[in-house]
Order: sequence, then C-alpha cells, then structure tokens
Amino acid sequence: MTALIEKIRQEHQSIAEEVSQLFKETHEFLSATTADRQEKAKKQAQELHQFHQNLQQTNREFLTETAKERLAQAQALHQELEQTN
Repeated sequence: MTALIEKIRQEHQSIAEEVSQLFKETHEFLSATTADRQEKAKKQAQELHQFHQNLQQTNREFLTETAKERLAQAQALHQELEQTN
C-alpha cells in the first residue's frame, strides 16, 4: 500500500513537472510571438506612414502641374478670344 501511494505521488509529481514545463514553454512562445508581431506592426506602421507621405507629395505635384496646365490653357484660350474680337 505504501509503495502504491509513493508511486501515485511520483506520478503526480511527474505530471506537475510536465505541466509546469509546458506552461513555461507556452509562455516563452507567446512572449516571442508577441514581440515579433509588435516589431512587424511597428515596421508596417512606418511603411504605411512613408507611403502616405509619398502619396501626399505625389498628389501635391500632380495638382500643381494640373493647375499650371489649366492656367496655360485658360491664358491661351483668352488670347484666342481676344484675337477673334
């Protein structure tokens, strides 16, 4: 009977150690995964910010060029109208 109790105690101890090890490994995995995801999110946010800035610059350049072209067209049309009058 004492041998059976000791065997059960050892099995219990072994199971507790395995659970503890699994908990530790799970915690390490989750910590590493969280750190990796945070780093990727930070990089993605920086890339998105840069993309947004580039897009704004491209839009400004496009709108400036379009405004210049329209102004030139309007001036040319104005001159044509003055010549026909």
